[in-house]
Amino acid sequence: MQEPSVRQGCDRQADCWERFYTEHKRPWRGIGKISLDLEPRSKVLDIGCGTGKTTSALISMGMDVTGLDFSPSAISHCVSIFGDKAKFTIAECERMPFPDKHFDAVVAVHVLEHLSETQLKDTVKEISRVLMPGGLVFVRSFAVGDMRAEGGDRNTRGNGIEYRYYTEEEMKGIFKGFELLSSERKDETMRFGAVRVKMECLFRLAV
Repeated sequence: MQEPSVRQGCDRQADCWERFYTEHKRPWRGIGKISLDLEPRSKVLDIGCGTGKTTSALISMGMDVTGLDFSPSAISHCVSIFGDKAKFTIAECERMPFPDKHFDAVVAVHVLEHLSETQLKDTVKEISRVLMPGGLVFVRSFAVGDMRAEGGDRNTRGNGIEYRYYTEEEMKGIFKGFELLSSERKDETMRFGAVRVKMECLFRLAV
């Protein structure tokens, strides 16, 4: 599926995303698939929850879900769709307004590839802080070779949103100090011939 087009001219990434969600109320449909071996009612944080595709999957798994996004429009949409089935917070992932050791798991689906180096480091620190010892981190990210990459590991799409494409080794380096439980590269050939490449990693914070 091609990304919805959004007018160019964003001064900040937050502005680009807010415009994106304002103009496309439901850009991604369906329920995302998440692999987490957790007990029902485990506390799971969905960072960069957007309009709730991953949140929907976590709710269906019986998790106690908190969604976080810096886009007021995205959060407003989630509240209207899910009501009291989940909790939602407007905040940046590198400055999370949650207590230490609060969540059993953190999910980051197509979030880390949009962060700057500084934001990425701060976000991982925050994930470590809000996770319980032994807590899980599920990451899904675009990988090197994706149809959007255009021969490089970074670019900015026509909607003004920045992308980065990771290798497994890079992802392991980002979560240095975590235990890598699993890693899988997924290649999906689209009907027009291009290949969508994603990587899924599951990490565990040391006890």
